[in-house]
Amino acid sequence: MKTNILKISVMLLFWFCVTGIQAQSTKEFSALKGNYLGQPPPGDVPVVFAPGIISVDSTIEHGSPTFSPDGNEVFWQSNYRQSGKETQIFGMTMCRVNNKWTVPEISLYDSGPVFSLDGKRLYFLPIGKNKGQENGPHFVEKGDNGWSEPICMDLIARFPELKYAHGLSFTNKGTLYFFGHAEGLGTMNDFGIYRSEFINGDYAKPELLPSGINAADGVLNWTPFIAPDESYLLFSSNRLNAQQDLFICFRLPDGTWTEAYNLGEAINTDRGERFPSLSPDGKYLFFTRWVAPGNEDVMWVSSDIINKLREKIKNEIK
Repeated sequence: MKTNILKISVMLLFWFCVTGIQAQSTKEFSALKGNYLGQPPPGDVPVVFAPGIISVDSTIEHGSPTFSPDGNEVFWQSNYRQSGKETQIFGMTMCRVNNKWTVPEISLYDSGPVFSLDGKRLYFLPIGKNKGQENGPHFVEKGDNGWSEPICMDLIARFPELKYAHGLSFTNKGTLYFFGHAEGLGTMNDFGIYRSEFINGDYAKPELLPSGINAADGVLNWTPFIAPDESYLLFSSNRLNAQQDLFICFRLPDGTWTEAYNLGEAINTDRGERFPSLSPDGKYLFFTRWVAPGNEDVMWVSSDIINKLREKIKNEIK
């Protein structure tokens, strides 16, 4: 009991310091019930997700939240920048107990947390408290007594030319998508979006996706998300004079990809959007948007926009 009180106290102190707003009480947070923190489901127009809870003023929500398949846990990364000081990176988490959501707590899993599709693993990049970023992504496994000690994927050790692997997402078959270093590709920051199949218990040598996704000539291509059935890839890019817009490529039956399609004005603005992901039930598209300097919020919208675009493109191809 003392440990839980200490965790809550540390969290509330952090929240007050970095946001400048009055911290919400345990009672107020426990009033949150139901799926997705009890937030009203969005329609076809993106809205801020969980304002004052996950999307907080003066912080940078560095990635979409990742919910467990059963909807009872959520992890996300929140960054705080102080003028003249380095960015403070905090992994955050909440859980649902008896249909009530707990107060946000600081998580041990700092950067880019993402659940495996079966919910048995949580992948993340060790930064800050955990260190070890140079070794690449790690994961913890869910057991009867909680999460295991972190285990390194050894992706960077086996393929050092990658240098790093960020923005992980997985297909139903375990195929991994991410962005890493791509020497000589000609993209901004030498970012390249990769695909790696899970074969005989390990990940095969990652392959760069084609130029329709990894556009060259100094174009930014990053923060990928693959649909669980591998039918489409979402990512952020500044191609076609975009600030940082969300694009989608559909995978064809022969394994090739369509050209990249902008998700349109309903999603993209001149502020910059990135970190797309899909909710576990497939109903909602999450992404982040810069709403002010030093303030990036999580947005969510009905995933119907993807289905409508898919049908439109099918008709164009015919």
